[in-house]
Amino acid sequence: MDFLKDLNQPKVYELKKAFCLFDLDGDGVISEQDLKNTFLTLGVDKSEYDIDQMFDGVVQPLNLDVFLLLMLQRANGLAPQDVMVGAFRMWDKANTGFIDKDRFIHDITTYGDRFTLTEAKEAVADAAITRGPQLNGEGQLLEKLDYMDFAENISGFQRTDHK
Repeated sequence: MDFLKDLNQPKVYELKKAFCLFDLDGDGVISEQDLKNTFLTLGVDKSEYDIDQMFDGVVQPLNLDVFLLLMLQRANGLAPQDVMVGAFRMWDKANTGFIDKDRFIHDITTYGDRFTLTEAKEAVADAAITRGPQLNGEGQLLEKLDYMDFAENISGFQRTDHK
């Protein structure tokens, strides 16, 4: 597993835990039956065709190494955490670690490769949000996005310390 040496180890650990959640029979391989049972556990009845489609083009057996490679391929192109933090800092003039959520949504729906409003709201839906102490134009506490936490959640799997 030499490919793991340059990766963000906490995220690799999370992927290993995710693998175990799918490998319901504990045999070290995610089978079609494991995947079907995982969906059933979540209350979703997937057809055999849907399960087959999910395995289409996936190297078999789908063991931990293959699973990690598959997830890393899917995450290819995502920036490391330090790059994401650097990008978010442009909104943080006071260097507080927080940015105005409404301003951020406005900017990403207005400039550059624009998000739709729905996409922007979905993007920040799981971000850690704090309120205050400033008030917005309507007299409500200003919502601020913790961009350090947000960058950690949305960044790729590469290490950021480059050691």
